[in-house]
Amino acid sequence: MNQQQVIAIDDGNRNIKTLNHTFPAGYMESEHLPSLGGDTIVYQSKEYTLVDERMPQKNDKTTDDSYIILMLAGIAKELCGDMDVLSCMTRGCLDVVLLTGLPPSHYKEMAPRYAAYYKGSGERIDFVFNSMPLSVRIKDVYVYPQAFAAALTIRDEVKESKIVNIVDFGGYTVDLLQLTDFKPDMKVCTSLYGGVNTLFERINEVSRSKGKQNIPDAIIEGILLRERATLHDASAERVDLVQAHASKYAKDTLLKVSQAGLDLTEHRTVFVGGGSILLREHIENTGLIAKPIFVDNVRANVEGYQLLYENRKAVRPQRDS
Repeated sequence: MNQQQVIAIDDGNRNIKTLNHTFPAGYMESEHLPSLGGDTIVYQSKEYTLVDERMPQKNDKTTDDSYIILMLAGIAKELCGDMDVLSCMTRGCLDVVLLTGLPPSHYKEMAPRYAAYYKGSGERIDFVFNSMPLSVRIKDVYVYPQAFAAALTIRDEVKESKIVNIVDFGGYTVDLLQLTDFKPDMKVCTSLYGGVNTLFERINEVSRSKGKQNIPDAIIEGILLRERATLHDASAERVDLVQAHASKYAKDTLLKVSQAGLDLTEHRTVFVGGGSILLREHIENTGLIAKPIFVDNVRANVEGYQLLYENRKAVRPQRDS
């Protein structure tokens, strides 16, 4: 009998998150290049290296194999930390139950397509991760609503609130959801295009217009998080550029959130997603939020998927069986 493992993956346009790992959503074909020093994956006779440079944003991730490769990398990263599982895999194929998610506004329409995309033919997949041969079969796929999943991780903090706003700052979109008695209100559920990737792009557009080089994502993130090492090395001009545009982006985006139907001045608002962590200071400084809660766990959606899987009556997932 095959072994079985449940693995949750938040497959963002900016980062891929598993329970124990976070890595940029980017790779490059590296078969004919010298070693690039990163994690490598060999899939369908081609070798890829995970890199910090993210792929172009995709509204629909099912159009090619890009996210299959990233999904396999996420699975491998989780499996390589479990020697018991790896020992079992040397004797055969591992069945994987995959948990993943979609923005709430895309969930009903696209979840069946995502489940079918990740499950594929249901046949054994042989690949190599960092020189280690692995064999998995995607036995089943559960697709859950993002943002709501993340909110589950702080349910105790908002259980006394009748209405709760959820604002999820992702790379490609800002996903909005309102909960009434902690149940999704689909009348107030949408996605705004213009996630934090657009902020990073705008910062670099301005940098180039001033005759400067692009600012690496890691440096922008370090400035926003006020990391000591980054601030020590970065010029005052670069720091001011990043902070000024982050402030404008936060205010402009929250005004759009209000226009979309979330009352930020009366109801408790939960901010989730990696973008919310990066922009917390600027969000708070807008003066537009009366009762904010920030979920500082970048893997909150992943943990939420697991909670929903463990209590599968809580939300009916889209699944492929």
